[in-house]
Amino acid sequence: MGMPLRESVLEARRLPRNDELLMARATLLSGDDRELIEAVFIRGQTTRSLSHMMGVEMRPLRNRVRRLAKRLASRKFLDVARSLPYLSCPDAQLARLRFCEGRKLRQLRGHFNVSDHTLRRWLDHVSAQVAVIRRMSKQTAEGAGEDYRSYWHQPDRDT
Repeated sequence: MGMPLRESVLEARRLPRNDELLMARATLLSGDDRELIEAVFIRGQTTRSLSHMMGVEMRPLRNRVRRLAKRLASRKFLDVARSLPYLSCPDAQLARLRFCEGRKLRQLRGHFNVSDHTLRRWLDHVSAQVAVIRRMSKQTAEGAGEDYRSYWHQPDRDT
């Protein structure tokens, strides 16, 4: 028999095993996703028990937990999380909804009441800002002799 889901996902995605760090990342997720991450990774509930309580099938719930763990461990998620204080309010809201909460373009189009073209250009603009902030923080940390990868204990790797 394989490892429990919690251990297998934590190991595969290199998520922090410290509950406070994991919950700090989870605060950027939507309410339902945050509760699911808390139930599985913090309280250690099984997807089987959660699926019975929620009235959904176990496999889609397990896949959702894996997708959420993948998002929490992604470089884009961490870069956006680090960049949020430096972005303007509308840009930060868009970045959080798209890259942290994982909202679809159609939902964002309706939320911001903009065209598809405008939304894509805006997302490109926000992504460019996040990339610049990442480069600047990397250069600043390296210049000060610090390890810029230590933020949230995330190794710098492409996912």
